[in-house]
Amino acid sequence: MARLYKVKSKKNPVRTAGFFSSFFCISCVKKKKDYLCCFSTNILFMDNINPPDSQTVEGGNKFWRNLLRTILGTTISILLTFGTNALIQQHRKVQDRKMTAMMVMSNIENFARTLETRSDRMAHTDSIAAWLLCMPFEDLELLPEKELDHLIDEATTLATLNHDHTAENVFSNNIETWKNVNNLQFIDNIGACFSAINGVEEQFNQWAMEVSDALHDVNVNPDKYEGSTIPMKMMHSNRVRTALTAVHNRRCWLRYAAASLRFFNLQNMTAIGISEQEVMEFTNVREEEGEDTGTPPNAKSFYTSAYTLDSLTSLTHLTEHIEELKAEMK
Repeated sequence: MARLYKVKSKKNPVRTAGFFSSFFCISCVKKKKDYLCCFSTNILFMDNINPPDSQTVEGGNKFWRNLLRTILGTTISILLTFGTNALIQQHRKVQDRKMTAMMVMSNIENFARTLETRSDRMAHTDSIAAWLLCMPFEDLELLPEKELDHLIDEATTLATLNHDHTAENVFSNNIETWKNVNNLQFIDNIGACFSAINGVEEQFNQWAMEVSDALHDVNVNPDKYEGSTIPMKMMHSNRVRTALTAVHNRRCWLRYAAASLRFFNLQNMTAIGISEQEVMEFTNVREEEGEDTGTPPNAKSFYTSAYTLDSLTSLTHLTEHIEELKAEMK
């Protein structure tokens, strides 16, 4: 709320001046008396720009001291305001740069862990494949068809590799992220790591597709292969046997790829100035947050036996009708 100050003047009705740091004042004259309306307490009043005859040199010095203090205070306020804001923005920029780096390095570490896990799970597959390749055909013929089919299925069923592309897309397709990171060596290293990840994923999935195609060819063209049953025909297929031989090599290759990614990731940590412990802890926290709360559904549990004439009870009358037509034709 505005406050009204009354200032007496002897000679000139307008002889009062004010120094304003950041606010507005109104000076008005009414009935040969000065009224000064102030809209803020951040105002320094000076009795006169041209001091009256009775004002001493000491009063003039006081005016200039007050003026200097006001200018100094205003300057300090401006510097503190903009300086503090600059410090806050710089701190946020540093935190954003660190978070971006942690995200991409954690993504690389997580994929390396995925490769190691897949390699460990393939240990049983590797054993079955080696056993099938070592057994003579005549010995495999002695196994029940379902049991041999189950062994081949275990040795050749390979889930595809897939990694989360979120961090990669944010880092690779956003020029603002590059500007924020402001480290060309780190950017180049991360790009090389993502290229390696995509290469490993593509090669493994291509191999898994080749195995699936080899099995499919036997199922579609069984006459091309020797053997009395489909499982035995698969064991006679050169493509299937090549796929079984590659299981061990692929398993070792996955562990090599994981170790290579970790080696390059250590270089990333050095380039950006973040310790390995911080990245590992960050990755562990992300894994804990993303842990499954239950068991995922199993695809095999949704499959049922194919329909046969005996199981199609709702269409029994059609079958009987066909039999009657056959009898009439005789």
